[in-house]
Amino acid sequence: MSQTSIAQVSSQIPYRVLARKYRPQKLSELVGQDLLVKTLMQGIERNRLPHAFLLYGIRGVGKTTTARILAKALNCRGIDGQGGPTPDPCGVCESCKAILEDRHLDVLEMDAASRTGVDDVREVIEAARYKAVNGRYKVYIIDEVHMLSKSAFNALLKTLEEPPPHVKFIFATTEIRKVPETVLSRCMRFDLKRVEPKILLDHFSTLMAKENIPIEEEALSLIVRAADGSVRDGLSLLDQAIALSEGSITSASVRDMLGMVDRGQIFALLKNIFQGHIEDVLTQIKDLYQRGGDPVILIEDLLDLVYWLTCLKTSPHLLKDVTWPESDRRQGAELIESLSLPALMRVWQVMHKGYHEVLDSPLPSQAAEMVLIRVAYLSDLPHAEEILAAVQGVPRPASHSPAPSHPTVHQTLKPVTTQQVENEISSEASPAPSTPNSAAPQLPANFEELLVLLQSAKEPILLGNVMHDVHLVSYASGVLTIRLADSAPKTLPAQLRQTLERITGQPWKIEIVSQGGEPTITQQKKIAHDEKVKESQEHPLVQSLLEGFPGATITAK
Repeated sequence: MSQTSIAQVSSQIPYRVLARKYRPQKLSELVGQDLLVKTLMQGIERNRLPHAFLLYGIRGVGKTTTARILAKALNCRGIDGQGGPTPDPCGVCESCKAILEDRHLDVLEMDAASRTGVDDVREVIEAARYKAVNGRYKVYIIDEVHMLSKSAFNALLKTLEEPPPHVKFIFATTEIRKVPETVLSRCMRFDLKRVEPKILLDHFSTLMAKENIPIEEEALSLIVRAADGSVRDGLSLLDQAIALSEGSITSASVRDMLGMVDRGQIFALLKNIFQGHIEDVLTQIKDLYQRGGDPVILIEDLLDLVYWLTCLKTSPHLLKDVTWPESDRRQGAELIESLSLPALMRVWQVMHKGYHEVLDSPLPSQAAEMVLIRVAYLSDLPHAEEILAAVQGVPRPASHSPAPSHPTVHQTLKPVTTQQVENEISSEASPAPSTPNSAAPQLPANFEELLVLLQSAKEPILLGNVMHDVHLVSYASGVLTIRLADSAPKTLPAQLRQTLERITGQPWKIEIVSQGGEPTITQQKKIAHDEKVKESQEHPLVQSLLEGFPGATITAK
């Protein structure tokens, strides 16, 4: 046959997009869903499949494909026509071919997005009563099942719970929270995860080799990132890249296709921002805008780059991650050497807030410029520890941590909690008395030891009441004279006496007076805390900070 004839025949063959051409036909061919594949294979081999399946995941991860493969696996007759359900359908028997061509009478697909009413579900319920015509099972595949109305779900519940033995339901959804719990509880649920970038990269590389189309590694990495874990999205982008390319697919053509600014320009822009070169930053932004760049996408690209640099700073092993373009890894490694993690976090926060300003602004280009000017001015501000070191007159050490010659504000102002009060009581008191099970229990020698005793006896409510509401008048072994605060529970004296007698095994006397007594433990700690705050406010460092920041106040939490 001549070349002209071959070209004529090729032109008569309808084109099939990659997503349909390379759609998996067996469970083993599913990409990136190992747990799902293993579960279904073992369920088919052991004849332990449920009557209803629910497949959940983002778009393009294989929900409908899995449903069709499962329908083939249940109805496959084998090459000799005598086979039973198999995890590896033959693909050549009449049932397999009919399902593949969407003409099998017993495998019915329903789009819940367009057939949401109760009448549509009634048709399914009525048809489910009759046995399969050509296949072993009647399989109902309902896509986007969350779109069914409430009445439609209710009508389906009884059949879904006790279907005829020849019926299987397979539901697929991207909105699992919109599916009623009553339906979820009647199905075996499978969560199809996003496909990992490395798996997508290998898969797409294999398909391009089969198509005999050269593609640059960086271009493939860009498509994998844009696919965001979806096989179908990635294949659609590959189709578009093939149509756009002339012979081979380059990273430049993919960037143009995706509407991305050249990554090198984004690196240069971010470098100028961190160095505070405002004039260069404005020049680059205006140039990008004149060439058709979208200010919102520009901020998105910068946010993505700051995130990537932060990941590199915290996890250097990502420099070997081949799913990121090689140029990104090389330029990122150079840039993070001069950046600190606090600076990256600060730029992220300001730019993330500025993104919404650009998104909502009637003048997005000017808003983007103002955001990046703000970021450029903030990027080289000193950190908090540098400010403290400068105020103290102490050179900043190489470790980037303050080394003051006298106590810092953080060391002076320390909030006091009830737990710290209890710990101080425990540390100042003598060793705790023996537990009730001890052979020779000892009475507390003072009031502090009594509090420790209550704490060791796991009486937190009683201990709290004593610390907040009891004014100690006098203490003797087995005799406690106290004044109660107005907020004290009426049962506190009796409860305290009974608890102490139970713990120590000896009688106690609780005397109540109406006047006198020391401040409560809580009041004592507050007085001590207020004195520390007062001392802190007179601290030389605090005075210096107040002079450097007029109008500031010192508070303690």
